[in-house]
Parts: sequence; C-alpha cells; structure tokens
Amino acid sequence: MKYSIIALIIFFTIIIAWQLWYVLLIGIKEPTYKIVEKRNGYQIRQYEPYITAQVTMPAPYKSAINKGFKILADYIFGDNKSYISMPMTAPVFTQEESTQKEYDISFVMPFNYNLETLPQPINKIIRIKKQKPKLVAVYTFTWYPSDKRIAQHKKEFIKILGRDYIQMRGPILLARYNPPFIVPFLMHNELIVEINELEKK
Repeated sequence: MKYSIIALIIFFTIIIAWQLWYVLLIGIKEPTYKIVEKRNGYQIRQYEPYITAQVTMPAPYKSAINKGFKILADYIFGDNKSYISMPMTAPVFTQEESTQKEYDISFVMPFNYNLETLPQPINKIIRIKKQKPKLVAVYTFTWYPSDKRIAQHKKEFIKILGRDYIQMRGPILLARYNPPFIVPFLMHNELIVEINELEKK
C-alpha cells in the first residue's frame, strides 16, 4: 500500500512537471502587444495588427468549439491550397454571437505570413481576416473555461470595468492559451474586450 501511494505521488509529480514545462517553456507565438497599464483585476494592452482564420459554428458551446477547432486545425496542418503545415499559435479566440445561437472561433495566424502569402483554405467556411491595432482590457482566469464559468467571469469583468468607468467598444472575446490535456489549475484563459481610449491623467 505504502509503495503504491509513493508510486502515485511520483507519477502525478512527473505529469504536473511536464505540463508546467509545456505551459511555461514551449514558446508558442502570440500576437505582439504592449502592457499600457496594470489595474486592480485586469490589464490594459495595446495590440499590434495580426491575422486570424475564423469559422462560425452553431451552438451549443462545447460542440461549436470542438467542431470549429478541428476545422481550423486541419487548415493550419495542411488542409489548404498550398498543402503547407503551419505552426500552432496562441490564443484561440471564441466570441458568442448576440443571438446566442452561434460562436465565432478564430486561430491567430503565424506572423511570418501576410494576406498575400498566407495559404488559402480549401474549406470555404474559413474566413481570413486582418485584425487592426486595438486598445483592450484583459481579465485573466484559470481552470477549464466551461460556458457557466465563462459567464461568471464575464459578469465580474464587466463589473470591474464599470467600477473604473471603462467603456467597451465591442463584444468580449474568450482567449484560450492551452490544449485540453493541461490540468485545469495550470490553464491560462483571458477575457479580452476592445475599449475606448483612456483619458489622459
């Protein structure tokens, strides 16, 4: 019994150590941004332009995420007109449409491509879009981003933005940075929303 417990402890220690390595050191590329300000509960960031590949999938949430992720993953791993496999980037963005019947799922494209050189998707439901520079507020949370947990964090995010008189300029995006095999307490998720320019102090 004693040796079984020790073996389990060693096993889970190795698993957690490996996942920490993945989370902290794998070096997946992200859009370039500058932290403008750190506030109580969130950050203000200025993002540079980047390109996304996007699909819109019908609800429910979990089904939409899984189907959208597979379509976009197929595209970057070679299901495109150039048959080119591209590296994975982060985050994966999800936006709930106002009707609550559809979700937009977006992959950030590798930064060595532009609109002219990016491989064209074979699947016609994939849309390629250049994202403009934007000032955003960013709220960070951990654990698996279920629809219920996202709704709770959105409510808190909106509350603290209202506290600081920050005006939102669009919908709140969910940004997921980890694959699903990461243990929940190591997951890194963000809620991101474009905001109006800050008043100069």
